[in-house]
Amino acid sequence: MSRFRHGLKKRVGILRNCWSRASNLRLTGINIENFGPFADREFSNMSGKLTLLHGPNEAGKSAIRAFLRSTLFGYVNKNDRAALRELFLYRHFKPGAGSGSISLTTSSGANFNIHRRDGKRRGEVAITANTIEGVATGSDDLLHTLLGGIDSELYTNVFSISLSELQALSSLNSDEIRDKIYSVGLGLANVSLTDARSELDDELRKLRSPRAGRIRKLEKDLAEARASLEETRRGSDLYAELSNNFEQVVQNIDSQTAELEDTRSDIERQKTLVGLRKRWERKIEIERQISDLPTNDSIPENAEHQMESLDEQKSDLQRQLDESVLRQKEREQEAESVGVVDAFIERGGDARKLGMETAHYNKAVVDLPGVEQELEKEQAQLDRDLAALGGGWTEQSIGEFETPMDLQANLESAGRELTGARRIYQEHELAVQSRTEDRETMADEALKLAAARDALTDVPTETSADLENKRARLSRLRAAIAESGSIRSEMNDAQKNLADTLAQTEIEDIGGFVGSILLPVTVVIVGIASMAWSYMSKELSGGLAGLLALMAGFMLVSRARAAGGFKITLRRPAIGEAKDVATAQVEEVQERLDAVAKEISEIAKEFGVSNTPTIRDVEEKAGELDRSLDLRRRFEAVAREFESAAARLANIDMRLTESHTALALASNTLADVQNRWQLLLERTELRIDLDPAQAANVMASIRTLKSQQRTVASLRTRVSQMYDTAGEIEMRLTDVLEAAELPDASPMKATEVLQDLSERLLAHDRAVERQKQITAELEIMANGHANLEHRLSQVDGKIEALLEKGDTADQEEFKAIARQVQERRDLERKLSEMHELEPLLINDDGRTFRDDLEATPNEEAVATLQQLQDQEKRLQGMLDHLHEEQGNLRRQQAEFEKSGQALELHSKINVIEEKLNNDAHRWAVLTIARDIFERTREEFQRERQPALMQAASRYLSDLTLGRYTAVRAVIGEKEQDLEIVEGEAHTKRANELSRGTAEQLFLAMRFALIEEYARKAEPMPVVLDDILVNFDPERAKAACRVIMDLSERFQILFLTCHPETMAMFESVAPGEKKARDEAMSIIELAGTSAEYRLTLVDTA
Repeated sequence: MSRFRHGLKKRVGILRNCWSRASNLRLTGINIENFGPFADREFSNMSGKLTLLHGPNEAGKSAIRAFLRSTLFGYVNKNDRAALRELFLYRHFKPGAGSGSISLTTSSGANFNIHRRDGKRRGEVAITANTIEGVATGSDDLLHTLLGGIDSELYTNVFSISLSELQALSSLNSDEIRDKIYSVGLGLANVSLTDARSELDDELRKLRSPRAGRIRKLEKDLAEARASLEETRRGSDLYAELSNNFEQVVQNIDSQTAELEDTRSDIERQKTLVGLRKRWERKIEIERQISDLPTNDSIPENAEHQMESLDEQKSDLQRQLDESVLRQKEREQEAESVGVVDAFIERGGDARKLGMETAHYNKAVVDLPGVEQELEKEQAQLDRDLAALGGGWTEQSIGEFETPMDLQANLESAGRELTGARRIYQEHELAVQSRTEDRETMADEALKLAAARDALTDVPTETSADLENKRARLSRLRAAIAESGSIRSEMNDAQKNLADTLAQTEIEDIGGFVGSILLPVTVVIVGIASMAWSYMSKELSGGLAGLLALMAGFMLVSRARAAGGFKITLRRPAIGEAKDVATAQVEEVQERLDAVAKEISEIAKEFGVSNTPTIRDVEEKAGELDRSLDLRRRFEAVAREFESAAARLANIDMRLTESHTALALASNTLADVQNRWQLLLERTELRIDLDPAQAANVMASIRTLKSQQRTVASLRTRVSQMYDTAGEIEMRLTDVLEAAELPDASPMKATEVLQDLSERLLAHDRAVERQKQITAELEIMANGHANLEHRLSQVDGKIEALLEKGDTADQEEFKAIARQVQERRDLERKLSEMHELEPLLINDDGRTFRDDLEATPNEEAVATLQQLQDQEKRLQGMLDHLHEEQGNLRRQQAEFEKSGQALELHSKINVIEEKLNNDAHRWAVLTIARDIFERTREEFQRERQPALMQAASRYLSDLTLGRYTAVRAVIGEKEQDLEIVEGEAHTKRANELSRGTAEQLFLAMRFALIEEYARKAEPMPVVLDDILVNFDPERAKAACRVIMDLSERFQILFLTCHPETMAMFESVAPGEKKARDEAMSIIELAGTSAEYRLTLVDTA
C-alpha cells in the first residue's frame, strides 16, 4: 500500500511540474481501434490552433466527438438517460468492445497517451505520461488530475458542443455546471461545490434541525440530569448553605467585574487622549501656518509652473518667427534664379510635340535606306517569278487575271474528282490482280487435298460414330467376360460352402464374409491392373476394359453389402437351415452366371467370334476396330478440308467477277472526268495538258505574283510617306529653333537637334515646376508666420491674464505670490488628510477629547492614565481572590456530591456536557462555513459574473456584426432569463430571438465560460460539431472569424459536412501560406472509402 501511495504521489508530482498556469492541453493524435464507423483509423495532422474535420454525411464526424468523450470520461451504456445514448452510444464497425486512445501534450512538452476499452465501470483506462522527469503510468486517478477536475457534464455542455447543446441555455443552468464554474473562479478546480454544500447541509441536519438532531437530544438529556441533581441537592442543609455562599461570591464577582470593565473603559479613553496629543498639536501648528499665508482664490493651481511654461512658449514662438523670415528670403532668391526660358513659354506646345515625334522621325530616317533596299529586292524577285512562269505573263496580265469564284471552285472540284477517279481505277486494278493470284493459289490447294483424299485406301464405309458404338459394345463384352469369371468364383465358393455346411455340425459363421469379399476385391484388382497396363502401353481399349472391371468390382461390393455378406456373426444354426441357405446361394449365383453368358453370346455374335470368346479374342477385335476408326477419322478430316477449300475457291471466283465489273465502271468514270477537266482548263485560259497538281501550281504562282505586286506597291507608298513625314517635322523644327534663337538642322539629320531641344524643354519645365513649388512654399510660410504671430499674441494674453489674477505687473512678483498661495493650499490639503485619518479632531464625538486636550496638560493626562492602570491591577487582584473563593466553594460542593446518586448524576452531566460542547462547536464551525460559502458565492456573482457578461457581450457583438451589444442577467439563477441589448437601449429576452440569433447568444455564453474557466484551470481542447448550420452567411463568416481568433488561445476541432463552411474558414485565415498552415489544418473524412465504409449485412 505504501508503495502504491508513493507511486501515486510521484505521478501527481510529475503532472504538477509539467504544467504552468498559462499552459493549455493540446490534442495531438486520435487512434480509433474500434468505434462507430471507424476501425484502426488514426488522425495525426492536428493543428495546435484550429483543425477542420470535413466529410459527407455518415462519414463519422459526430462519432469522433463521441469517441473523445468516451475515452476521457467513460463509455455510455444502456442504463444512461436517452439523451446521452442518442448522442454518444454507437454500434462499432468490428465485433467486440469499443476501444482507442488519444494523445495530449502540454506547453511544457509533456506527452500523455490515454487508452480506454469499453467494459465494466464504463471501461478501463490506462495512461502513459512521458515528461522530462521520466515516464509514469496510471489510470483513473491520474486522468482526474490531468483533466483538472473537469467532469463529463461540464465537458459536454461547455467544451464539446453540438446543435443539441447549443439550442438551449438550460444545459448551462444545472447546479453541477454552475458550481463547477464557481469552483474554478475561486481557484478550486478539483473541488465540486455541489458536493461540498450537500455534505455541509447533511452534517448540519444530523447535528441540529428544527425537531431533531444530536444536539437537541443531548440538550434534553442534560436538562433531565440537572433536574435530578437539583432534587438530590435539596435533600441536604449543608449543601444549601454552601450553595448560598457560592451565590453570594458569584454576585460579588459580577459587581467587581463590572467595576473592572468601567475602569478598563476609562483607561482606553485616557490612552486615546494621550495618543491624540501629537496629532492635535500638529493640527494647531498647521492652522497657525495657514493663517500667516495670503489667500487668493483667483490664482489657479500650479500658477508658477504655468507662468514658466508660458515664458518658454513665448521664447520658442519668437525664435520660430525669426527662422520663418530667414527662410522666406532664401526662397525668394531661389525663385529668381531657376532658369525659365521665355521663348518656350510661347512655343512650348510645338516644342513638346516635336519632342514626342523625335522617335518617329528617327525611325523614319533610320528605316528609309532599308525600306528602299527592300523595295528593290521585291521588284527584282517579281521580275524573276514572271520570267519563270513563262507563257507571255506580264505584270499587267497578272494584275488583270481574275478567275470567277464559281469557276475556280469547279476547277478545284474537278481536280479532286480526277485525282479520286484515278485513285479508284488504280485500286480496282490492283484488286483484280490480287484476287486472280488468290484464285490460282486456292485452286492448287484444292487439287492437293483431293489427291490426299483419293490416296487413302481400305477406308471403312461405316461412319466414325458407328465405329465408336461398336467399340463401346466390345468394351461391354470385355466387362461381361470379367464378370463371368467373378461369378464362377462365387459359384465355386458357394458350392464349397454347401459342402462344408454338410460336413460339419456347428462352426463359426465367418467364411461367408471371406467368400463374399474375395470376388469383388479380385475384380477390382484386375481392373486396376488393366488400367495400369493400358496407361503404360498407351492402348485405349485396355484402359476401357480396366475401367469396366473396376466398376464391376464396386458393384459386387455394393451388392454384397446389401445382401449382408459383410456381417460377421457367430451363431449355431441348425444343420437343415444351413443347408437350405447354401443351396439358395448356389442357385442365385447360377442365375447370374447364365444371364452373363447369354449377354456374352449375343455380343460375340455381333462381332463374328465364338460364343465363348476369350480376352485375347476381344483384344484382337478391339485392335482391328481401333485401326479402322483411326483410318475413318483421317478420311473424314481430309474430306472436310477439301470441301472447305472448294467453298473458298467458289467465293474467290465470285469476288473476282465483281472486281472486273468494278474496274470497267471505274475506267468509264475516269474518261468522263478527264473530259470535264480539259473543258474547265480551256475556260480558265490554261493549257489543257496540265494535270490537277500542275494546274494548282500555276494558280498558286499567279496568286503569289499578285501578292508580290501588292507588296511592291506598299513599299513604294511607304517610302513616299517617310520622305513626307521627315520633311514636315524638319519644317516645324526650323520655326521653333528660329523662335528660340538656336541653329537650324540639316535635312534628314535633325535627330540630335530634336534630342537637344527635348532636353532644353525638360530643363525649362523643371524650372517652371520649381518656381511654382517655391511660390507655394512662400504662401505656406506666410500662413505659418501669421499663425506664429497669432499664437504669440495668445501667449501674451495668457500671461497678462495671470498677472491680472495676481494683481501685479511683474512676473517675478507673480511667481512669489503663486508660491505662497500654493504653499497655503498644500497645508490645507494636509490638514484635510489629517481630519480624514483622525475624525476625533473635528467631529462631535471628539469634542470632549479636544476640550480635555486644551484644558489638561500632557503630564497630568499621563499621570491620570497611570492611576487608572493601578486601579485596574487592584480590582483584578480582588477579582482573582473572589474566583479562588468560588473555586473552594465549588470544590466543597463537589466533595459533598462524590457519594451516591449525586456522583453518578455529575458524571452523566459531565459526559453529556462534553458531547454537547463538541457537537455545538462542530455545529458552529459548519454554520460559519456554510455562511462563508454562500457569501463567497454571492461575492463571486457580484464581482466575477460582470466580467463573464462583458466577455459574452463582446462575443455576441462580434457574432451578430454589432447589432446586439450587451448581455445581461446572472447565469444560473432560477426563474431568470438572459436579456440582450439591441442598439442604444432596446432589449430582448432570449425566447424572443430567432433560432439562429438564440444559438449565437448561447455560443457567446459558452465562449465566455471557456475564458472564465481558463483563468484558474487547465482548459480542454474545444470541439464544435457543425454549429453554424442555422446562421446566415454573413454571421456564419463572422462566427468563423471569432472561432479563428479563439483558436489563438485554445485548441479547437471543428466538425462539418458543408464545403461552404470550409470556404468561410479559409477566407478568414491568414493570407500567407506559412501563417495559414500554422493557424489551421484540414482533415478530409472520405465517407465512401472502402476501408472505412459501413456495410449493412442481411442476417438471413
